[in-house]
Amino acid sequence: MISNKTLPDRKTVVVIGNGMVGHRFCERLAAYDRDREYQVVTFCEEPRPAYDRVNLTKYFTHRDPTPLILARREWYQENEITLFVG
Repeated sequence: MISNKTLPDRKTVVVIGNGMVGHRFCERLAAYDRDREYQVVTFCEEPRPAYDRVNLTKYFTHRDPTPLILARREWYQENEITLFVG
């Protein structure tokens, strides 16, 4: 979706940490901010977007990280959220 607001008109929300809680906050804000009044920027120390750390031990059973992914990078783009990883 293309925003109808220019960047200077938007308030900036910075989310430090893109773990499960940070990601959930981004999800909720994206759902409620339909007019895109907020420019959301999130920083993640890890080299990948949010994943389900609670079930991380299941990775060792199947060696497939896909079920642990909470959102793909495209989700952040679609919701106009700037994601910094690493």
